Amino acid sequence: MNRYPAIALIEYSSIAVGIHAGDAMVKRAPITVIKSGTVHNGKHIVLIGGSVASVEESYAEGLRIGGEFVVDKVILPDVHEQVHNAILKVRILCSGDAVGVIETKTVAATIKSADAGIKGAKVDIVEIRLADDIGGKAIAIFTGNVEEVEVAVEISKQKVTNPEFWHKDIIIPRIHSDMADQINRSTRFAVVDMGHIEGSEI
Repeated sequence: MNRYPAIALIEYSSIAVGIHAGDAMVKRAPITVIKSGTVHNGKHIVLIGGSVASVEESYAEGLRIGGEFVVDKVILPDVHEQVHNAILKVRILCSGDAVGVIETKTVAATIKSADAGIKGAKVDIVEIRLADDIGGKAIAIFTGNVEEVEVAVEISKQKVTNPEFWHKDIIIPRIHSDMADQINRSTRFAVVDMGHIEGSEI
């Protein structure tokens, strides 16, 4: 897995504009288009990575092309390793005695908030889910001791891209092992392997 020093993401309300902007961004500077495509609610998202200077240049071009069609945006010149990896689908098991969930209305908001939260508290990120199958929203799940999870969630809320994009946050102390096991398997209902309860009397 490539490790990008910086990442940036722009959400567009127009698919056509998003494709145009993505093309302009990759032509502007030597960056990698990590992901680009449509998500629920008819948005188009472009996620790029590369050196700080290149990402900044491409990001500026993406905003210029997007204009009024930019829904939300984030650039992280020093993205935290766990945020970087979670975006690329690396998962960490729930290991602490508490779980904190942040839920935002845009993808950019969760990425920025999660990055701020993990940098400001001693927590791990179990998962970051972006847009697909959750109506264009995004979530990040922190794990750690209760006090640190509380700090991470509070910092995340303070650093959201726009307060209007914050949907909900919750902290669960002493999460039950059954629920932790479900989260560790997947937060996607349709893909959780239920074989482990076959033959259960419950």
